[in-house]
Amino acid sequence: MKWVAETILEKEQDPFKIENLKNLNQSNQNLISLTGTLIELTDSAHTSLAAYNLEKINVCDMTNKVLDSLKNDFHEKNLFFGIQCSDANIFAKADRTRLEFVIQTLLENSIHYTPTGRNVDIEVSKSHRKAIIKVIDHGIGVDPADIPKIFSKFFRAQNAQEMDTEGFGVGLYLAQSIMKRHKGKIDVSSAGLGQGSTFTITLPLVK
Repeated sequence: MKWVAETILEKEQDPFKIENLKNLNQSNQNLISLTGTLIELTDSAHTSLAAYNLEKINVCDMTNKVLDSLKNDFHEKNLFFGIQCSDANIFAKADRTRLEFVIQTLLENSIHYTPTGRNVDIEVSKSHRKAIIKVIDHGIGVDPADIPKIFSKFFRAQNAQEMDTEGFGVGLYLAQSIMKRHKGKIDVSSAGLGQGSTFTITLPLVK
């Protein structure tokens, strides 16, 4: 379906049909993403570390790459974003595809849950033999009571449900599961509802 829709879209001239085909393509892509997420979710408890393709990765370069792939989403919502890397040579051993998924999940959440016109800041640094990636938004924030549950499977905070009715509550659960396989973790902090949030990825450095 995706291939056929893209082929027709290349030759279509009617603006109304073009818009419908673009919507069809987006729906197809959402279904593909959901299928991949559900497969990963089903398999996450049984996937061995041996199934991970670990390699030396430049954390700043990867974060920049994922951010660049989402820049249109930031622009469409009129969100200001920027990235700061304290060192261009921060390396970690990671499965490239899975770490990209983790970073993308946090960035997409910042887009969904930050009101138009506000900032999202990304910081990459290292400390105490750890690579650190922070996604700092000025969005809807997290109720302190929800912080212990936010990485639970299928959990969605009430304010998140109100802003995004199509979520499934599995993205953060999967991201945390992946980081644990990397001997890392994700933490979240927030001053409360409406006060924004900071999600922090940490994983071991390699030389």
